[in-house]
Amino acid sequence: MRFNRFESGRYLNGNYLVKYSSYSNTFYGVSKRALRVGEELRSEFPDSIDLKISNRCSHGCPFCHESSTKEGDILNLEKTKEILSQLPAKPIEIAVGGGNILECLDETEDILEWLMDRGHKTRVTITLGDLMSTGNSALDNRISKLLVNKVEGLGVSVSSLSGIKLKKNSIDYFKSSLLDYTDLGKNLGYGPQVVYHVIAGITPVNDIKWIIENTKGSVLVLGYKQWGRAFNNKLPDMTDLKHYLKNLIQSTTTDLASLGFDNLAIEQLGVKEMIGEDRWKKIYLGEEGTCSMYIDAVKGEFARTSRSPERVSWNDVKLLDYYASLSN
Repeated sequence: MRFNRFESGRYLNGNYLVKYSSYSNTFYGVSKRALRVGEELRSEFPDSIDLKISNRCSHGCPFCHESSTKEGDILNLEKTKEILSQLPAKPIEIAVGGGNILECLDETEDILEWLMDRGHKTRVTITLGDLMSTGNSALDNRISKLLVNKVEGLGVSVSSLSGIKLKKNSIDYFKSSLLDYTDLGKNLGYGPQVVYHVIAGITPVNDIKWIIENTKGSVLVLGYKQWGRAFNNKLPDMTDLKHYLKNLIQSTTTDLASLGFDNLAIEQLGVKEMIGEDRWKKIYLGEEGTCSMYIDAVKGEFARTSRSPERVSWNDVKLLDYYASLSN
């Protein structure tokens, strides 16, 4: 291991301090505070990056905002490393995704290893179905070693629990299954921090409720992206989800430390109104583009987010210059 994932960490970015809490079950345990009271956060570099390394995926989901296909292209490893080398060697969160990163395992292992060597915090997203046994013990072994040894945060994408047998504390089931393959896991108990990713309007409300109430995992609610293959799709009905989340958030007995939302879900579900102004100011981490960005390493493009129509070739501008332009 290049670093101890269980230790707290901190670094300066512009006029604010990024602080990671010690390893716990909270939602990735990150906070940001300006050095002077009352100042808005002003970053010099992104402290969170969504990195697409593959457009290859055999699932064919009709709501895929990346329009991934089973013949999709993958990243150029050396060019991607050259671009990412422009970042400071600090524990920047880099979420590696696709496409399906398990359908290009060689490249996935390589880029995660390189990111760890640079001191970055690695996160990946994999579907719940892909976490189950493939029936190929050698492949299962390889995937498990990848997740335990090269990943700090594991996003488990859940579109539905239908046909999938889960049990209470299934987070422990996933971790124990992964840890069985490595001496490191057996001896020290290391494993990725798991966050369930659910999609507003797609993942059934009862499934979201079950995950929240019956597992120890954190939950990230993602907005429905009308982009890619879902570009012309009608926005699904989110009424029941709004009602459930409002009751959950406003419950005085509910610990919300392990519940998170992306910016699109915040907009579509009206999360700010559910939480209230005072609480919002304490927990909101900023608009997209104020401390984060998207990199499509398949096409070689920078963007504010994965659903932004404005794209810039990474051959035309340096990474940090592009990032600086987002705040202009």
